Amino acid sequence: MPGMEVGLSIYPGERMGLSGQFELMRVQSGFCELYAEDARTGRQLFLMELRAGEPVFLINDDRISIYVYAVEESSLCPANPTDYNEQELGHLLSHWYRKLFDISFISREALKSREALAYWEGMQEKISSMKYEELLRLWQDRQKVLAGRLRRHFDLLQHDKEARLGKAADYRQQLVDVSINNLLQKEVVERKEEEGKQQERAAFVIRMVAKALGMPLENIHISPELAGKLDQLGLIKRLMQKGNMTMRLVSLSDDWYKKDCGVLLGYAGEEKELAALVPESESSYKMYTYDHPEGVPVDSSLAASIDGDGFQCYAGFPARRLKVRDLLIFMFRHCWKRDYQAIILCSLAAGIIPLVSPIITETVFSDIIPIRDHVGLAAVTQIMLITGFTTSALSLVRSIAVLRITNHLDMSVEAALWGRLLQLPAKFFRRFETGELLQRMNGIEAIKSMATGQFVGQIFNFVFSFWSIGLMLWYSWKLTLEALAVWAVYLVVVAFIYRRLINFQREMLQASNQTAGLLQQIFTGLAKFRVHGAEAQAFYLWSKVFGVEWKWKMKLRWQGNYNGIIGAVQPFILNMLLYYTAMYGMQETTAAGQVVQHISYPQFLAFQAAFSSFNGTVVGIVPLLAQFFTIKPHVDNLRPILEEVPEVTEDKLDADVLTGAVRIEHLTFSYGDDMPDVLKDISLDIRAGENVAIVGKSGCGKSTLLRLLLGMETPKRGVIYYDYQDMQELNLASVRCQLGVVLQNGQLMTGDIYTNIVGTSPLTMEDAWEAAELAGIADDIRAMPMGMHTVISEGSGNISGGQRQRILIARAIAGRPAIIMLDEATSALDNRTQAIVTESLNRMKATRIVIAHRLSTIREAERIVVIDDGRVAEQGSFEELMEMDGMFAQLAKRQMA
Repeated sequence: MPGMEVGLSIYPGERMGLSGQFELMRVQSGFCELYAEDARTGRQLFLMELRAGEPVFLINDDRISIYVYAVEESSLCPANPTDYNEQELGHLLSHWYRKLFDISFISREALKSREALAYWEGMQEKISSMKYEELLRLWQDRQKVLAGRLRRHFDLLQHDKEARLGKAADYRQQLVDVSINNLLQKEVVERKEEEGKQQERAAFVIRMVAKALGMPLENIHISPELAGKLDQLGLIKRLMQKGNMTMRLVSLSDDWYKKDCGVLLGYAGEEKELAALVPESESSYKMYTYDHPEGVPVDSSLAASIDGDGFQCYAGFPARRLKVRDLLIFMFRHCWKRDYQAIILCSLAAGIIPLVSPIITETVFSDIIPIRDHVGLAAVTQIMLITGFTTSALSLVRSIAVLRITNHLDMSVEAALWGRLLQLPAKFFRRFETGELLQRMNGIEAIKSMATGQFVGQIFNFVFSFWSIGLMLWYSWKLTLEALAVWAVYLVVVAFIYRRLINFQREMLQASNQTAGLLQQIFTGLAKFRVHGAEAQAFYLWSKVFGVEWKWKMKLRWQGNYNGIIGAVQPFILNMLLYYTAMYGMQETTAAGQVVQHISYPQFLAFQAAFSSFNGTVVGIVPLLAQFFTIKPHVDNLRPILEEVPEVTEDKLDADVLTGAVRIEHLTFSYGDDMPDVLKDISLDIRAGENVAIVGKSGCGKSTLLRLLLGMETPKRGVIYYDYQDMQELNLASVRCQLGVVLQNGQLMTGDIYTNIVGTSPLTMEDAWEAAELAGIADDIRAMPMGMHTVISEGSGNISGGQRQRILIARAIAGRPAIIMLDEATSALDNRTQAIVTESLNRMKATRIVIAHRLSTIREAERIVVIDDGRVAEQGSFEELMEMDGMFAQLAKRQMA
């Protein structure tokens, strides 16, 4: 171990480039993430997580730079490899190369070559037997190799991006060529060209929507093959998804174009042409179509030709780690700038108008009252009335602007936050209870308050009210200094109270998270509590956690009471001091014994008017400071949602139309770094259209394998291919939408059966009945009073377990997917119904991956894969496995007995 060097501190959210005279960094404390950055393209790549004690060997390369990002406050210790002895250096290198092998693109390259895999697996043993000089040479050589692999990986990523853009450009050029041929009356227009034209029209309109919402445009395109498989609504949804946007169906009421309803998609004209409806101001719209890219103002006649149903569009948060600054930028971008301008101008005027009152007060008491000037008094009264009405008008204008900003933020931010939550990986939801997540989502309200016009208006009110201090100094600098001293003491006391309030707020939020999570669990399992007569235990569990929350709430309330008392007493104390100073502290007795007052009564009253105006602003800003100080605990509560990276990222490729081929290579997985492997070196090759059954004892990893195939978990090592496309390089949504899945213990939504089967897809009632027939549930639905419109209650309590499973199967197969995955999906079905379902699946000719225990479910499978202790123990047809008389035969004989 080298001598103790001074650690380099890095705080949460900061990044530090690793370069200079040192060639090694070691994390002394904290938690960081290591990234590589390509100087040529600016692209960043996550490499690994670093915790206390772990090393980073720097790369000396002109193009590739390495930096750390602090998740927690961390300390880094710089060193050189020569500072360590042979044993220590070998240990550090062994740990470094083990972490490098866990990097996905490095492990994928190694798994594709047996020689490379053997090299990595033998690395630990080689290092342990190397001498000191050999270790230094190994480090120097391998760091050059690492830099080369990073350069190559960045080149591949850039090549993929350019290929996607080039493919879209080529396709657009193809459409132009077809249009020219049409003008030349060449009969080359066929169905594919027509579909391409439809796609290009839709893509143009969606890009106009993205432009209006401030979203990037480069990813809004899909392959012609995939577009040919989609109807218009499906095409629109896919393009919106590619642009990181969402939409919902709305009805366009009368005069909708005269209000600010947000960015809309609609259908215009007799041909129902897709159009982007973009607000140009708070009371006007423009319509953009493929034929009118310059935009057409929407008036009453044009609005009458637009269909009554449309889609409201919402922008999503960037698909990366977010900071509070990103949220504030998003919020300001989705509000009208003129609203903020109105707030600032109104606040400026509202800060100047109070200066009139002190001046008029002095004029009245010094010039008008002594001479009984009734005309002057009437004029002064008119001026005061005008200033009063002006102040009220300014307040009204500002309130309207605040209301508009708040409405915009409620729509845009809530939609973006929920969209992000739905895109987070499945592993994220294992960390939190449902109720706790809902509680954390409320943290966005605190951040929204920073961007609302009310917050901004109060800040500018306070800033612009400093004019009053200048007027106070004009009348009496001595009284002004006294008031400033009292204000300083007041703010110090308030700051002390709010410092305690922040700590109490943080503790209260943590307790509230626990209460919300437990409450959701209690209500979910309420039937079980009643069955066992354990209502008292449920109440005890709730009261225990709620008692902690109540304790912190009471402390918060007491802090609020202290602040309220101080806020009420402060004006009284300050006024008494000012009166006393004016009466006794600003007198001077002349040599003749005459008392001279250095401030006249009119001047004091004018000073009092200016002081009261500014003091009211100071007292009013204190609740705003409380709101500002308590934002941090709410932000910390929301931070896990903001910092988790969504599954859908801009640099992922869209999957092509799947044929059904699935390939698994050397798949290894565990639920945590310190937990044992659940799957160990699994390899399978499933042909398109093949019927594969996966069996094994409970807990052997069958359901985990299915979750990996769905991309709900990330493997430690190994690769999953769909039609020879690496799933880690694909947009998971583009894969999942082509799968039909029924998970173990799957649940139905609260709603009617039709909605449960088709969801939000453009499938019709006929499609729903066809799926129900295939799933063997159609006769049961016809027997229900409302047929397809029968409402399923929460928890599916009004239907049987078998009916629930068959509706889930109908939902999975309604869209005719290329691959069907079933996890114990027929366990509650009788043999006759199961035979109907099996026969229907066989007719679909889709790839089927079925997890089951019942022999009747798997007997007809073309191949049965037996998993034991996370490994493939046996595979073959039913007859072949029975002849082997191995593990499967033993499992089968127990059911046959």
